[in-house]
Amino acid sequence: MPTQAKIEEVNRLKEMFERASSLVLADYRGLTANEMVELRQRFTKQGLEFRVVKDTLARIAAEQAGLKDLAEFFSGPIGVAVGYDDPVLAFKLAEECRKTYTPNYTLKGGVFQGEVIREEEIERSSKLPSREELLAKLAMLLQSPMRALAVMLKAKIRELAVVLNEVRIKREEQTKEE
Repeated sequence: MPTQAKIEEVNRLKEMFERASSLVLADYRGLTANEMVELRQRFTKQGLEFRVVKDTLARIAAEQAGLKDLAEFFSGPIGVAVGYDDPVLAFKLAEECRKTYTPNYTLKGGVFQGEVIREEEIERSSKLPSREELLAKLAMLLQSPMRALAVMLKAKIRELAVVLNEVRIKREEQTKEE
């Protein structure tokens, strides 16, 4: 019979899974306590959440959240990195941690904007541009035509000034001749 604490934990996990734009599941066995603290701090500094969850409760929560394919990844102790804003950030940081803490930190799979992805797809997802990078590119693309228009108009004004100056010089010469 489930206890009230377990029911509440399943509800918390379900809500977390539903709100998350990205989830990365990792096996952390073999990391020292200091490495786990360091790992959590790395995720927290980036505005992400890293939680160690019980596999049975997480499996139930994933199924309730509509992520049935994710439930198969929950076996044994599992750490979940959760990103709420930028879906790529959790994958980038998880991939960095995998490289740093190999072989004790291995990635199992995750969720990228509602789609369950396997271990081999995590590296590819981590190489996608972040939200900030995409916004910067968009701003640059939007700014580029305006900048080109401004440069062209400035050149045309300069050309008009040169033409008007030539007309003025010719008129002055004509008035001197008369």
